[in-house]
Amino acid sequence: MENKLKLSELREKYLAAPRPKKLRFFWELNKSAQDTAVAEECEQPERFDWDDAANLTEDFKMQLAERGFADVEVFWSLGYCQGDGVAFYGSVYPTDLKEKDPNAKKFIEALEKAGDCLSIGISGENNHYHHWNSMTVEVEFESESDDEEIPARLKIARPVLREDFESYLEEKVKEISRELEKSGYAEIEYRQSEEVVRAELSECKHLYEKDGTRALGEFEFYQ
Repeated sequence: MENKLKLSELREKYLAAPRPKKLRFFWELNKSAQDTAVAEECEQPERFDWDDAANLTEDFKMQLAERGFADVEVFWSLGYCQGDGVAFYGSVYPTDLKEKDPNAKKFIEALEKAGDCLSIGISGENNHYHHWNSMTVEVEFESESDDEEIPARLKIARPVLREDFESYLEEKVKEISRELEKSGYAEIEYRQSEEVVRAELSECKHLYEKDGTRALGEFEFYQ
């Protein structure tokens, strides 16, 4: 094992691409130059790339599933611009809501006792902006029982229950959208934070001028 390690080190030393003179790796810079390199990297627009965006979308989907919205598509834009935010559209199943949301469960079970079968969907008002106010909650109620079989008190309460449930779900959807927006911005800011950038640069093999200005990216160097 020791011989293999030595051979690997020798191979890297003598076969690796020669480093241009006077250029330094990040960990070879002094503190002032490192600070310059970190500040420059933090400002790069590609700090939050396509892979990061895909991971954030998956995180949003996971959070939505945990709240009873497992079969929706997520759309978002988080650039601190007007109209930015997070929205989700698709079918919502009463069984999922009953499992994940205690308040929704009370409404749905009361409506089911009143003979209602629910169909829930979330649609979009436009195709350009996606945020807390771009979603429309649509609930269809279909009675599965003959009204004569339903106690009078439930028949009287049913219209109010329907209205209250629709209002509750509309506000819940907006609340969740705002929470996802907040968590999304937090993740983007974390990826752009000095702490994360410094740790990543310490592992990369970008090459820098003495003052911390990047001269060659890691892949440019090896090509």
